[in-house]
Amino acid sequence: MSAVALSRDFKRLWAGNSVTEFGSQVTMTALPLIAVARLDADGLRIGLLQGLYLIPFFLLALPAGVWLDRAARRPVMVTMDVARAALVATIPLAVALDSLTWLHLYVVALAGGAMTLLYDIAAAAYVPTLVPPSALSVAHSRMNVNRAVSGTAGPGVTGALAGLIGAVSVLVISVVTFLASALTLASVRGREKAAVPPAPLDPAGPVSATAGRDLIGETREGLRAVFANPPIRCLAVHAALYAGALQLATVSSVIYLLSDVRVGPGWYGTALSLGGVGGVLGTLAAPRILRRFGYRKALLGGIVFATVPFVLVPLSTSATATVVYSSTALFLVGAGSCVVGTSAMTLRHLLTPPALHARMNASYRLLPMAATPAGALLAGALSEVTGARNTLWFAPVALLASVVPLLAAPLRTLRHRNEVHT
Repeated sequence: MSAVALSRDFKRLWAGNSVTEFGSQVTMTALPLIAVARLDADGLRIGLLQGLYLIPFFLLALPAGVWLDRAARRPVMVTMDVARAALVATIPLAVALDSLTWLHLYVVALAGGAMTLLYDIAAAAYVPTLVPPSALSVAHSRMNVNRAVSGTAGPGVTGALAGLIGAVSVLVISVVTFLASALTLASVRGREKAAVPPAPLDPAGPVSATAGRDLIGETREGLRAVFANPPIRCLAVHAALYAGALQLATVSSVIYLLSDVRVGPGWYGTALSLGGVGGVLGTLAAPRILRRFGYRKALLGGIVFATVPFVLVPLSTSATATVVYSSTALFLVGAGSCVVGTSAMTLRHLLTPPALHARMNASYRLLPMAATPAGALLAGALSEVTGARNTLWFAPVALLASVVPLLAAPLRTLRHRNEVHT
């Protein structure tokens, strides 16, 4: 990739994003460990802690998108990094003063979720201002690698370090990563400019960027950028179906592996890590796959790998075979889902005017965020009634159903767009 395609400014964004993603994973892994060690947490309180972190992603996404389409994204990202560093630092301070409470942890989870939401939407909308449209798939691939690596390494590193130095001390690492990210992002020199919208990939073209300046009007335009744009609407429906079905598969897998087959925690962690490795490889391969096959074939091929391998998980009842099958399945699913994710994110930005990128990204999140808890609840109910193994046989079917929106006419009419790759 030439320097023009991936500029120095983008590389600084990429570097800052890599450490802040890791810091976020460390924080969210360490909080429940601290709650158990310091406050004798039960399952209900841990669930509430996790739920409070996710609430802003659903309730604040739309207004955040409206605001971020008006604001310069880089200063917001820097501010959120500094604010998260200060927020997380209050926990070791409270422990040192022997004043840590559940209310304190709840506030950290809720505020931390809101800050992470703002950072994520700003980062996704900022990427197209630093690279040309021809390099978007490569840029999004690099950003998604950060997420995949952090999701794989973060929990494992946190758990290992917590055993050595304690979960509270591990949070100091989060503080350092957030501050390092803020300094790196502050060094980005390029000024944000509205890029010229690329030629539409669909005959209907992108949604108009004309908007009123009122909150309701701009929120509606962000929603129209997703639901009135047929290809993006198809992608959003797919994402929602897949997110719900993935929770169905994931939760029932946890119950089956840990409770039914009684796989050891170490082997279970190994299987999850291989899923992360597959995600990294799939993300890196996505730009080349897009260049070779185009968007529709990349999406359809990726979804096959992201769904079908889950049939391997319930094939065996022995612990050893189950670990092998599950590791293989998670590796393939991770690779396929990241090819789909990178392809979909690139398409969304190519089909949307830059003035709507933040609102489009925020609106796009709504359906998957709503489907995720629904899938988890359904998995728990089905596993209780029919057993986790029987639920796992149904999960690949539910996952594969998410391919239906990708077969719709709006995606069939997309023209192949050549992208710059190296």
